[in-house]
Formats: sequence, structure tokens, C-alpha cells
Amino acid sequence: MHGHATAHPAGATAPPAAAPAMPTRRHLLGAASLAVCGAGLGSSAAQAQPQRAADVAANFEANPLLRALRGVSDQTHPLADMQGQAQLLGRWPEALRGRFYRNGPALFERGGQRYLHWFDGDGMVQQFSIGGGQVQHRGRLVRTAKLQAEQQAGRFLMGSFGTHVEGGVPASGPDSFNTANTNALEHAGRVLALWEGGSAYGLSPQDLSTQGPVTWRADTVQTPFSAHPKVDTTGHLWNIGSAGRHLVAWHVDPQGRLVQVQTTPTPFPSGMVHDMAVTARWLVVPLPPVPMDFMRPWGEGGRREGARPFDMAPGQPLRVLVMDKNDLRQQRVFELPPQMVFHVGNAHETADGHIELSYVGAADLHFLNDTAVALMQGRFGSSPPGASTTCVARLNLRSGRATVQAFEDAVEFPRVDPRRIGRDDTPPRWLLSAAAWHETPGRDGLLHGLQLRDMHTGREQRFDYGAHQVAEEHVWVPKPGRTGERDAWLLGTTFDARRQATVLNLLDAAHIEDGPIAQAVLPYVLPLGFHGNFTVA
Repeated sequence: MHGHATAHPAGATAPPAAAPAMPTRRHLLGAASLAVCGAGLGSSAAQAQPQRAADVAANFEANPLLRALRGVSDQTHPLADMQGQAQLLGRWPEALRGRFYRNGPALFERGGQRYLHWFDGDGMVQQFSIGGGQVQHRGRLVRTAKLQAEQQAGRFLMGSFGTHVEGGVPASGPDSFNTANTNALEHAGRVLALWEGGSAYGLSPQDLSTQGPVTWRADTVQTPFSAHPKVDTTGHLWNIGSAGRHLVAWHVDPQGRLVQVQTTPTPFPSGMVHDMAVTARWLVVPLPPVPMDFMRPWGEGGRREGARPFDMAPGQPLRVLVMDKNDLRQQRVFELPPQMVFHVGNAHETADGHIELSYVGAADLHFLNDTAVALMQGRFGSSPPGASTTCVARLNLRSGRATVQAFEDAVEFPRVDPRRIGRDDTPPRWLLSAAAWHETPGRDGLLHGLQLRDMHTGREQRFDYGAHQVAEEHVWVPKPGRTGERDAWLLGTTFDARRQATVLNLLDAAHIEDGPIAQAVLPYVLPLGFHGNFTVA
């Protein structure tokens, strides 16, 4: 492995004397309202309102590579409820049958106004049905309470992650702001459209019609169910949720029934908590030092006008919270040098008492504050090369010490073989990421290829889609009846700026350098998305 390693002592927390009690519904909603729903509250002085949509329209015309970020309309645009059969290229394997889902922000404009930040858009779930020599696509906006209220009003009513909205309506809890825009997972017969700080929204796998917010138990209404659950090899689903000063841990069985929900005080209250990993015994949760202070006026500190600025908390480390899946009293907190972490690859416990956690780390918040804002204006930001890199933390459960090693790459959206999630006996060796390695002007924030990194040797294998394409997250799809880690396909979308079309790509994991063995070209452009998953038919 190449790169550099940094040692840093870990602060180990003693288990509390008794299990933390489940906060009352009112307690959880109050905490979440401040942490998430406060986006629409507070002083409006110096706070940026949505930009005029007409002011940025020309930017998208001038930048064909960014047109997949213009978004859709729920009133006039056919993509708001679309169906289409793709043009097939290459040979789609007969053994590949199932449904591939993607989710991401899609609706950015209403009443002539446009959101300021990419993360603000209302979610749209894409479903690719694959089998029988065909690839059929359907995409539908998630009919959240927020979307329906704003559609009826004809204007934005709710503040969001990065955009303040005046003259809205009072919030009744996190789901008042829920955009359901981050991930899509079919589990136990329904599709879960997932967001950061509120309920999962249930959708029908048959037609993606919205069934409504999922309430796992009567006293958990609107309790945050985050966007990156992990499903282990037995079909059990594990997830977290950030509720102000508490972290919620969820366990749902393969039949979609709630097994357990626990809470514990978080060692970094009201901070950003986005992703997690699961081992055979532990939940592993990175806690970057980024406060989610939505009550702070946006003009504070002389910051430029625009979307809400975020900062690293001075002197605060990247904390990694390790908790026993079945008893949150058994936990430790490890401290690493400060980094921003959106996404993790995997975690597993080794025989010598360590947890190895792979993740993508960034030294600053440039993407959050600059690039994700610029992209909403149809322009490129200015992220430095290698702004987010593959990292591996090694956490010593006996001594409480930790080290981290960073590779020299520029990646995001790490994924591993789903057959190895939650297993310590056969942890994944290969880490798949969307990547960039060409310093091409005018592509800031966009990835152009795929990378498979061998976590044993550090070597990588790559495929370049080309400067005219934007590579999105790809997932592993195991080949039926095969058990080897690279006995799998890699499935994911790209936006082709030359065709002005979205393309679904299928690669062989054992020969990634050869590129797609089959493609499905849609007759339209899908909004660039975030995350998704594959379900075998």
C-alpha cells in the first residue's frame, strides 16, 4: 500500500452504567427539528433566498456536461413520471435479471426560483428493470408531504439544507422538510427512498408510486432513519439516525419488521452524520467535525452570499464511534486527524483485535460549500485535485489507539461486494469507486471513470469513460451461482454529454479495464443522482 500513515491517540469512552433509554417521541422530534428542520427557521437577515431560475438557464446551455443538473418539473416536464425502453448495445447476460434503483435530487425550481445547493432538490427514484433481453426504465418523483404542499402552493414553502425560504409554513417535524433524495433500496417487498434526517418513504416496486413515510413503531414517528443502511448477508438491515444530541441505531429483519431501536448520546452533538459500516458485532460510525448549525445566519463572519456555509469545528478531530450492534452501552470513540467524511466502504474486525474501516476522506469542506453550489448555477467550482481520497483507518479495540492511511487518488461513492457486508471471516478485498485521474479543465466536481482498488496490495485497476461523460456511482451485482469476489458485474449510470442521454453500463468486475460489455442508452437525460442498489428478480 502506498500513501502516508498518521498515528493519533484515541479517546476511549467508558460504557455508561445503564442502557440509554429510548427518548420520548417529543424528545426525538424536538432534537431533530433543531438539527434538521431549523433550515427554515431563524433570522432572515443576510440569508440568501433562492436564485432566479432565468439567471442561470444560459449557463446550462453553455455547459453541455452540466445539463443533467438542470432538473425536472412535476407539472410540465415528462421526466416527472416517465417510462422508456432503452436502446441496447453489446450483449446483456441472460442470467442478469432484477431491478436497479437510483435516487438523487431532481426538482430544483418552482415558481421561477431555483435552489442554491445540489443537496436541496426533491428526490426522484429511477428503476431499471433488466431481463429477457430488455432494459426498461421508470422514474418518479417521491410524493413527499413537502413536494405535495409546494406543488399545490406553486412555490417553495420549506427551507432546506442550503437554501433559506421566507414566508413558509410551520414545521411539524423532520418530515416537513423531507426530500427523500439520497438513496433507494428495495427491502422486504418495498422500495425505501431515503434521506438524511427524517423517515424513509415507502414506494411500490411495481410502479414507484409513493406509499408514504414508514413508521417502524408508533413511538418512532419521524425519528431519523438515515440514507445509508447496510444489509448484511442474512438480509438484516442496520441503520443509524442523527437526532440532535442522540444517535439512533436501527435493526430491521429480512421481513421488514423492526427488531430493535436504540439511542445513545453522541460524542459530537448536532454534527453531520451521514454513513456507517457494520461488522459481525459492531456498528462503526464516522463523526466528522462539522456542526449542523442551521440557526446560524448565513451572512455571519463576512462569508460570501450564496448557499449556507459550513465549517470544520476548530480543534475537533474526526471521531469514529464503535458500538455493539445489540447493546450500545458497549462502545468506544476513536479520534483521527480532522477530515470530512461522507461515505464509507466497509468495516471488519480482524483476528488481532482491530477494526479496519475504509472510507473517502476530504481535508476540507470545499465540495460542500463551493462545488455543490456552483453546479446548481450551471458552472464548475474549483475543488483541488485529489480533494477526496481513499482512506483506511485501523482502530485498536484493546489499546484505543488508531492510525489512518491515505491513498493518492480522487474518488467518491465507494462500494463493496454485498456478499461480504457484515462478515469478518471473508471481508472484501476490492473497493469500487467512481474516480477522476485526469486534471481536465472544466470538470471540477465531476468524475469520469471507475476504479477498483486492491486493499491488500494498494494497486488499482481503472476504466475511463472519457472527458465527455460523467461517471456516477456503480454497484456490485454478484453472478448467480458464483462465489468469488470478482465473479460479479459492475452496474451503474453515466451522463453522455455528446448524446445528451443517460447510459446504463454493465462491466465485468474481473476485467474492468475492458469497459462496458453492455450498455442501455435512454432516449432522455436523467438528473445526476447519488446512490442506489440492485435487487435480484
